[in-house]
Amino acid sequence: MSEGEADSTPFHRLLGARCLVRENGRSRYELALGPEHLNRRGVAHGGVVASLLDTAMGTAVVWASAAEEWWGTMVLSLQFRGPVRHGVIVGEGRMVRRGRTAAFAEGEVLDPSGKVLAVAHGVWTIWPVKPS
Repeated sequence: MSEGEADSTPFHRLLGARCLVRENGRSRYELALGPEHLNRRGVAHGGVVASLLDTAMGTAVVWASAAEEWWGTMVLSLQFRGPVRHGVIVGEGRMVRRGRTAAFAEGEVLDPSGKVLAVAHGVWTIWPVKPS
């Protein structure tokens, strides 16, 4: 099983995102934008970009957490730096700080040439065990 398949979830498959890297505190996903990801102006829908960044940053937090811990996105802030057009884009996420009950992450979406198209910051709530 490839790295991307090993981390695949039904949502990743629906989105079309493939995991390239997941290590302690960082991750990288790629997404080949197709017509289903675009708005009527021919650029990626903001929700697609937000989902890719939430996935990349969330994976960075998860892979830096203990197996028994549970987490959930509490805050996601996204800024676009340019239009996200068709082709392959990459979402990168990094956990930048971890506390007892929250983790902070940042990420960006890059085009094939490495140009930053969007940046994001987020906060994840961390529970010591699965919440009831």
